[in-house]
Amino acid sequence: MLQTMIVEPIEKVFDKYLLGTGTSSIRPPEEVAGLIKDGALILDVRIGLEAKKGIVPGAKNINMLVLGRHLDELPRDRTIVTYCKTGGRAGKARDILKKHGFKAVNGGAYESVLKIVDEGRSTSASPAT
Repeated sequence: MLQTMIVEPIEKVFDKYLLGTGTSSIRPPEEVAGLIKDGALILDVRIGLEAKKGIVPGAKNINMLVLGRHLDELPRDRTIVTYCKTGGRAGKARDILKKHGFKAVNGGAYESVLKIVDEGRSTSASPAT
């Protein structure tokens, strides 16, 4: 019920007015996987209520609307892979980060980045044959 009453209307506002490059800047999964494997920081830009439902292991959550006030918490020496529910807000976050001199890419949707990370963990945990 909370999802329908609060989160969904907020998502619609984000999607309509705040997306920047939005989903058009989502990078291919293979590229995102390589960046994560090479040590990229994974940044969840969803609101707290969304992140409480689940967050990619190792990700940092900073709501896209307050990202500009938290830039000092992010590394400038690593690529940052952003994600949100669909990739739209992650695109806007990518734009904000790039504007401030960060190397950032849009990883897309939460489910996609979670799958990439889970596959990477299962591959690295599998014994070599």
